Amino acid sequence: MTGITVKELWEKYLQGTATVAELEQLRAYFNTPQYHEEFDGLLQQAFSDPRFIETGDHNVEDMVNDLMLQIKQPVVRKMPARRWLWAAASLLVLVLGGLYFWNANQRSIPKVTPELATKEDMPPGGDGAILTLADGRQVVLDSLGNGLVAHQNGSDVMLENGKLLYDPKGESKQSIVYNTMSTPKGRQFQMTLPDGSKVWLNAASSIRFPVVFNGANRKVDITGEVYIEVKKNATLPFIVQGNDFVLQVLGTGFNINSYGDNGAVKATLVEGAVKLRRPTDSAAVLLSPGEQWSYNLKSGGPKVIRAADLHHVLAWKEKRFSFNGNIRSIMNEIARWYDVELKYEGTIPDKELEGGFTREIELQKVLEILEVVAGVDFELHGKQLTIRASE
Repeated sequence: MTGITVKELWEKYLQGTATVAELEQLRAYFNTPQYHEEFDGLLQQAFSDPRFIETGDHNVEDMVNDLMLQIKQPVVRKMPARRWLWAAASLLVLVLGGLYFWNANQRSIPKVTPELATKEDMPPGGDGAILTLADGRQVVLDSLGNGLVAHQNGSDVMLENGKLLYDPKGESKQSIVYNTMSTPKGRQFQMTLPDGSKVWLNAASSIRFPVVFNGANRKVDITGEVYIEVKKNATLPFIVQGNDFVLQVLGTGFNINSYGDNGAVKATLVEGAVKLRRPTDSAAVLLSPGEQWSYNLKSGGPKVIRAADLHHVLAWKEKRFSFNGNIRSIMNEIARWYDVELKYEGTIPDKELEGGFTREIELQKVLEILEVVAGVDFELHGKQLTIRASE
């Protein structure tokens, strides 16, 4: 590799002027061990470069996607730098062997060196779910092979490459038969409803739906966090009911988070249009793409955020963590994904932290990052994770 240095290629990438050939060359450098130390330094420089910190033009997530997932053409998207500095952990785990984390209350980026001592660990979550049929039978889909799962009310229920599909084969019965798809902790899943709508379930979530939509509408009930791309059908409205809200879909592509971790239910529209209301409300709120409806379960009063952070909202769907809050809110999501129970001891620091990284790393690596920036210590015994303030 001659003619242009690693540093020059890196600078062109950050500026968004790198050609396809130059990106390929930069990826080759990344995959060469002798350049890892140099990239370590370049990453740290990029994170402290005032051009990107002040303007918010630097997007580490794109860096991870472009350089590590072998994207074949330059892609430059504008995202706030501080929002995505944690994403460097994904890249450094795979390439440089280190882990970085951003503390919203500090301007330093500590490097975490994994401890050599053996500790209890938990693997990351994966794809899987439980299908509960109308007669009460449960089918665990985690290790089930491709093929017919069940035949119900005129529809074949098929598993295909880890995704569930409903394929209508004949006339349905007059009675409406419901199934429930649920994901336990440590699992997420994708499925296609009988009408062709696509559903993604985050960990500890569920959707209840009819085997055939043969009524006046297409109504489903959800818990937890769900992303849905609705198949358009002007004659059959698509309605989602959940924790103290009713949503009528006028277009496709929206995310609903009803965990209530921070005392709120949130619905975020990616494309199309939706109308939202609480069951006791007479008037509905109409959302446009990029807007978020949030309802506080304790104090009441829905509000609309006009410019929601879609990258943050949809991170789970792309198997990434994206956090923006204190350690307790962060640990709720971690507990769902790694299937652990949380126990707090003493006074826990209330620092605001933000950023993200891949969901596909072991729990101990995540905890090592958090210990440095959040001022807490962790102790894992079986599935119980104890959190206490650092001494």
